[in-house]
Amino acid sequence: MTSAMSAVARVLRCAAVIACLSPAVDGAAWAGAFHRLAGGATLHAQANPARSADPVADLMSKALEAESAGKNREAIDGWRKVIAAGATVPGVLGLERVFSILALEDSLLPTFAAVIPKFPRDAQLRSAQLRTLATVGRDAEAMRAFEEWRDLQPNDVAPYREFARVLLFHNRAAAADTVLRQATAALGNTRALVLEIAQMRAGLGLWQASAEAWREAMIEEPYYESATVFSLQPTPSAARDGVRTELRKPGAPLGAAQALAFLEIAWGSARLGWQVLAPLTPSDTVVSVWRQFVDEAERARAWAATRDALVAINKARPDAATALRGAEISLKADDPTTALMLAREAGNALDATRRLGEVMPTELEALARLGRAREAEQVLAKAAPQLGEEGQRGYARTIAWAWIRAGDVGKARAALVGAPLDAEDAVSGWLSLFEGDLEGARKALRMTESPGQDVISALSLVNRSSQKSAPIAGAAFLSLARGDSAQAARKFEEAAGELSDAASLLFTLAARIETARKADDRAMTLWQKVATLYAEAPEAPEAQLEWARGLKRRGDSAGAREHLEHLILTYPGSALVPQARRELDALRMGTVQ
Repeated sequence: MTSAMSAVARVLRCAAVIACLSPAVDGAAWAGAFHRLAGGATLHAQANPARSADPVADLMSKALEAESAGKNREAIDGWRKVIAAGATVPGVLGLERVFSILALEDSLLPTFAAVIPKFPRDAQLRSAQLRTLATVGRDAEAMRAFEEWRDLQPNDVAPYREFARVLLFHNRAAAADTVLRQATAALGNTRALVLEIAQMRAGLGLWQASAEAWREAMIEEPYYESATVFSLQPTPSAARDGVRTELRKPGAPLGAAQALAFLEIAWGSARLGWQVLAPLTPSDTVVSVWRQFVDEAERARAWAATRDALVAINKARPDAATALRGAEISLKADDPTTALMLAREAGNALDATRRLGEVMPTELEALARLGRAREAEQVLAKAAPQLGEEGQRGYARTIAWAWIRAGDVGKARAALVGAPLDAEDAVSGWLSLFEGDLEGARKALRMTESPGQDVISALSLVNRSSQKSAPIAGAAFLSLARGDSAQAARKFEEAAGELSDAASLLFTLAARIETARKADDRAMTLWQKVATLYAEAPEAPEAQLEWARGLKRRGDSAGAREHLEHLILTYPGSALVPQARRELDALRMGTVQ
């Protein structure tokens, strides 16, 4: 019974934190969840162990069964019998849950009028009364109930804490601030109210002060990191540096670092989040935090940060599963070098069967992306006895891509001989495109599953142009596949001459590459060409946006504003208009995007 009640206490405490942090969520939904946690957990702990021996426990079990079955009227009658039998607190909490589900919270008020005078110091009953009065909008009565409880126990923090939580739950941060100030004046020490102070400050937009309070709370209660993230995630960009400063102060607990790392993921800067955790000495606790970071970063598709964390975990606690997961994530992060290293490390720790089924596919993919075609063929040949002829054919595409990236289309085609491909296979489509066969590429590439940006660019080209062949454009895509971006940009620009009906797109592809290479002068020339010579083309809004960004980088804010305004006014239906507005607002305020 003692251990059960200890578990209940922790559930109730966590439920209180979540309830405190939920003003932005539908009140009825959160109230129902909170009440089920608070009352249901208590009821299970009290009722189940002695169901057959204690008549009161039997009454509670029957009421709970009716409630669980959705028999609300029967449950109400059952909980009233529980109260009549002397189990006042679980009975009232049970009624609170059921009336909350029915949206009849005001039906509880007569019950409070009857039981509070009998148990005036019971914190659970007083808290339930405050919750109910606030829910039904009887603010004056809620204030009187709070003051009555406070005056009855003038040296107790509970009345202040519970009323502040109720006010925060209803998104009344200013009123909660007033209550907490009263607590400070009356009690002198608000250490026990640090949770409420933290959330109140967040509710008032005092983000750095809220972060300070959360940091202090986590010194004694490390599991508040999730509540901290929930509370501080809405912090606007301009206030985030203050939050970072508070959560990274010397002496801050591990929970503060974990909370900040998770906040960075939520703010779209997972790499900064990993920079918070990476310097920590890898104890078992720290490695556990790193693993949690990996899960969060992976959900956010922050592949580079996920890879870095997995590399660190594998270094601190070497493990084949971690290494293999790191290899797979490294491929998603477009880091085949790390992927190859981790895949081979995992392979060294696994038996031959698992190496063949789990490691080799990742190893071959990494080698293909690196253009190490001969080495990939050697790895496949070594596994040939286990794979058989049919199994080897399954890797034909991978070997073909390895040869493509090595710059040998002939060997890529040779690798596909006998492979189970058809005329509409994506690899065949790419080979057709590389050789300038737009007709073949047009047919095959549209069948690609989950197309990436490279496929989208290729499809845009083959669908824009009515020509059947374009050798120069094909050579540009081949250069891009080989990793020669400078040559690719030159070829795309040159190809505009052979595909006049897709010239704006080809200049745009070249400009994107030059922008990525930070070749600003070349990029600006190309963006200007698209914006001025092809003002009616689909790429014109993008050209205006990139022209503005280039001017901004050069310090020409006036010119940047002019082009952003031109984009907004000239292309009001463009998907880039919201981004242009954000960048225009940033320029006007003198901030940096």
